Amino acid sequence: MLQLEAANRELEAFAYSVSHDLRAPLRAIDGFSQAVLEDYKDKLDVTGADYLARVRRATQRMGQLIDDMLKLSRVTRAEMHHQQVDLSVMVNSIADSFRQTTSGRQVTMIVASGLVAEGDPVLLQTVLENLLSNAWKFPSRLATITIEFGLARQSGADAYFVRDNGVGFDMAYADKLFRPCRSRLVVSARR
Repeated sequence: MLQLEAANRELEAFAYSVSHDLRAPLRAIDGFSQAVLEDYKDKLDVTGADYLARVRRATQRMGQLIDDMLKLSRVTRAEMHHQQVDLSVMVNSIADSFRQTTSGRQVTMIVASGLVAEGDPVLLQTVLENLLSNAWKFPSRLATITIEFGLARQSGADAYFVRDNGVGFDMAYADKLFRPCRSRLVVSARR
């Protein structure tokens, strides 16, 4: 047990160090790209401005990945507190916060009501935020994103799911998607 605790502390220190070391160059790339876009906009053609905008989006995405990595390292060492959690209310709250930060997106949420589970609310919030965020961020070419949260019976047990009409992923790699998590998660194919 002591070895496991020591390994977890080393992993956390490594994650913090890596994230700190990666943030400085990302901020520089993002900042200089923004400066070029603002200061030299009259000298850039449409293609050049588009390339710089893509650089900025990529650095911001990398920053989000770093934040997610740190969040995961904190979550995995936190003590679990089991209680009844209204997942339907939680999903609707997460969706409302996404709507406030991303305007202009046509998103239809279908959330089954009254879905309650026993679990740690912080961990459940983290899992649902990540699943819904992926559905929100990676839409298909359709005009409207449809995201559904519900409950199904699978192998004789209740299985909560997030399903969307987004771009999806190659099911050949489904076993690798949630590897860092120790909890059992159900991955359903896109419609």
